[in-house]
This record gives sequence, structure tokens and C-alpha cells, in this order.
Amino acid sequence: MTVEAAFLVVLLVVPLFYLVGTLGRLQAGAYAASAAAREAGRAAVTAEAPEQAAERARAAAGLVLQSHGFDDGEGTVTLACGGEECLVPGSTVVADAAVVVVLPLVPDFVRGAVPAQITLTARHTEPVDEFRETG
Repeated sequence: MTVEAAFLVVLLVVPLFYLVGTLGRLQAGAYAASAAAREAGRAAVTAEAPEQAAERARAAAGLVLQSHGFDDGEGTVTLACGGEECLVPGSTVVADAAVVVVLPLVPDFVRGAVPAQITLTARHTEPVDEFRETG
């Protein structure tokens, strides 16, 4: 009885631990994508010139990704302007973030049948302040 119980515990607990770890990493990626898009949008609308907006957005998103345990190469941020001109009072900036989450312990021989990574995306639209000083 003890041998069977020990075998069943190992058989059930090891996959459960793997599942919990994988779901935790995916949740961290979802939070990182959402926060990176939000902070990139916020940083972009505070830039004084459109040329600075992308640099500020990448820096803000990089800090968010690092705080969630992801490297710079595992996430990307792109910006788009919601109107004809960027950073004009009343316009919007759209920030899209993507985070690649590598699934742990996926062996090489099953990578064709099982995805080894999952890309999570998020979008945030940030309005430019209507009372922003232009010029």
C-alpha cells in the first residue's frame, strides 16, 4: 500500500507542480504585457517631442519587463499616433506591448508538437493632455 501511494503521489504531484509553475509564469507575462503597454503610453505622452516618445516608451517598458522577471529581448513595444500629428493636445498615443513567455522544461524532441513559447500582447491608448503646451 505504501509503495502504491508513494508512486501515485509522485505521478500526480510532479505534473501539478509543473502546471502551477507554468501558469504562474504565464500570469507574470500577462501582467508584464499589460503594465508595459500602460507605462509606455504614459511615458510617450509626457515627451516633449515625438522623437523622444519612442525612446521614453522603450525605457519605461524595459523597466516594467525587468521588474516582472523578463529580459529586454523577451518583450517589444510599438507606438502609434491616434491622429495625424503626434503629441498634439487632444490626440492619443496607442502603445502595443508583446511579451514572449518561454515555457519551462519543454524538451527539444516535443517542440514540434507542443508550443515552447507563448506570445502575450496588450494595447493601451493614452490621451495627450488637452492643456499641453505646444511649440
